Amino acid sequence: MRVHIRPYFIILALTLFVSSACKTFEVKNVNYGQQIESVLSPNAKGEVHDSRYSLSFNILPFQYQETQDSSAVSVREVRLIRNNAGLYFITADGFSNVYVMEPINNGLKLKKKIQVSDQGLIAPAFNMRNPYIELVDKETAQTFTLNENGIHKKPEVKS
Repeated sequence: MRVHIRPYFIILALTLFVSSACKTFEVKNVNYGQQIESVLSPNAKGEVHDSRYSLSFNILPFQYQETQDSSAVSVREVRLIRNNAGLYFITADGFSNVYVMEPINNGLKLKKKIQVSDQGLIAPAFNMRNPYIELVDKETAQTFTLNENGIHKKPEVKS
């Protein structure tokens, strides 16, 4: 007895096999947040390396945004922390802004520049305060609650 398989059954079986093999595998609800900030010292070329989180980048483009000068490194310490969505919050001593950067293929892309000071931060420090990032200038005791959209204003309590 000879079994005859029709060609459209073979095409259907191959289509089902290929489509099931090509499905995207996803894991949802990933928390990318760093609970502790990284404090990094740039080298003479402006490069910072965070071995704990396997991240390295050059601070000179940030410094140029702040001072319009990137001829020499003037930053002592770079502060960064990552929120739950995976965005990096970056600032440094003397900076007036916090840079919210999103990871891209082989780089970081500016998502938001948040001005926090007119004169520049003296001793900045980040803390994770879910769902926000807290920025404290330890010298002036100023505190800012940040997210990727800017400074989060707490609702005023009316009496």
